[in-house]
Amino acid sequence: MSTKPVVETINWPEAIYRPADLPEHAGNPLIEALPPFRAAKDVMKAFGRYPHISAGERQLPKETRMQCVLRLDEYVEPLPKHFGLVEQIGLLIRAGYTSRNPLDPGHSKKMKEYYRRAMGGEILTISPTRRSTAPSIALFGVSGVGKSTAIERALAFSPQVLYHKEHGFFQICWLKIDCPLDGSLKQFLLAILDKVDELLGSKWRQAFKGAKTVDELIGHVARVAVTHHLGLLVMDEVQNLLLASGVGQEKMLNFFVTLSNEVKIPYVTIGTPRGLALLNGVFREARRVSDMGGAIWDAFGEGKEWEHFVEGMWEYQWTKKPVELSPVLKSVLYDETQGVTALVVRLFQLSQIEAIRTGTETLTDELLRKVAKQKFRLLAPMLDALRSKDEKKISKYEDLLTNGLKSLGQDVDRDAQLALLQAAKAESQTQAIAEKTRAVSALVDLGTEESAAKKLVDDAFERQGLKTCLEAVGFILRSAGVAGAATAKTKSGNGGAKTDKATVPPLANRLKAVVDGNGKNGNGHDALRQAGIIAGVGGGAAAC
Repeated sequence: MSTKPVVETINWPEAIYRPADLPEHAGNPLIEALPPFRAAKDVMKAFGRYPHISAGERQLPKETRMQCVLRLDEYVEPLPKHFGLVEQIGLLIRAGYTSRNPLDPGHSKKMKEYYRRAMGGEILTISPTRRSTAPSIALFGVSGVGKSTAIERALAFSPQVLYHKEHGFFQICWLKIDCPLDGSLKQFLLAILDKVDELLGSKWRQAFKGAKTVDELIGHVARVAVTHHLGLLVMDEVQNLLLASGVGQEKMLNFFVTLSNEVKIPYVTIGTPRGLALLNGVFREARRVSDMGGAIWDAFGEGKEWEHFVEGMWEYQWTKKPVELSPVLKSVLYDETQGVTALVVRLFQLSQIEAIRTGTETLTDELLRKVAKQKFRLLAPMLDALRSKDEKKISKYEDLLTNGLKSLGQDVDRDAQLALLQAAKAESQTQAIAEKTRAVSALVDLGTEESAAKKLVDDAFERQGLKTCLEAVGFILRSAGVAGAATAKTKSGNGGAKTDKATVPPLANRLKAVVDGNGKNGNGHDALRQAGIIAGVGGGAAAC
């Protein structure tokens, strides 16, 4: 199988080269094709992600405003801890490429030259002095504190894939892979191949489906990473991988050693505190996981950083009566979320949806407490553990928080979608009532008693499944006309015929004639419309 991806089906940017800033990067297309490295202070403004909101949107229908609340899923507020992260990601990618110049014809010629010169008396190193391992960083913390979001925003400042048309290869600058919840190391490795195939239109997964062992698959993944010049591998939710059955320390160590020592690809590990403990068990020294920096992110404390975040978020109110963020509201918001970023946003969203749905249209401390009590019930043990600051208790309920956050995200979506369904149903019911009213009026204008007209219309809408005035009146009048012309119900008390006016309007015979005469080549509705009986052509009140 050809290992070259299908270029024609991929729409990735073609590499543009700029002179390298450093001599060790000169002539390396993998680095010269990257945007200039920027210090964190220069990119922090672009790091933030702010949803659209306007005062006019607060006057929109309530179901529309509930949908607006979903925009807060995209909200990112730059924080001091993001500064170093942005720079580290940019440095990691470049550090990994420094010794991997695809245009370098090889170092053997250089070593021969250095050896010849050394034999001539020069004092210089003969063997290359390169970094023995690729750099790495680690980021750990309880679920919901913004680890993954921050990494993704930092990655966004580098292109994911570039096509080097001049040199005939693709460059994957970074990959972010979420470790499957119950995934083995094999599944994780296959996920890497799947992602590469998705990006490039290649068929690596199919090519290596015959791999019999995990170690063999590790080698295949390393080959793909080298072939496509992978710059950085981000492994999220790494605790899932480490906790999976069948993933021994030896296999994990083999994977990391191959990635770092042999193919020189930097990596980032993201996980919970439990994941950090497990990784430290795999490696003898924590620096092997994070030699360029490791961090443990905690939830907000009630300090300046918390104030900055919550004040920025509070501007996004779609209730008709927005309120200022009072000290009481701020205190309640913290107490009910313990400063976990994702919980803060979820409580803010769910409280707004509740206020809009119930018509109170404003946020209060009582509402925040009520919504938290209803929606955070399953998270109560974890929130209590966070309040206690007991690391053992927090570790015990890690999974509870992770699963709870996923459930809350579904709650927000479900509540907003339910609002749309309820609005659609209400609109449908309103329209049905209006159509029924018009149909009754049309029949009354044509001579039917009002009580009888209501019965006929109810039957047409509920039993016959008709939805509009035009359909109902057409059906009723056609039925009445046929009944009157065929076998009108009679009572022979004194020998005379008596027509039941409740079911056959006085104009039945005329209607039958109109339908039979004008509707042969079309339909009865069109015939009645043309005659001005159920449409506005004749200016009658009976128009539907």
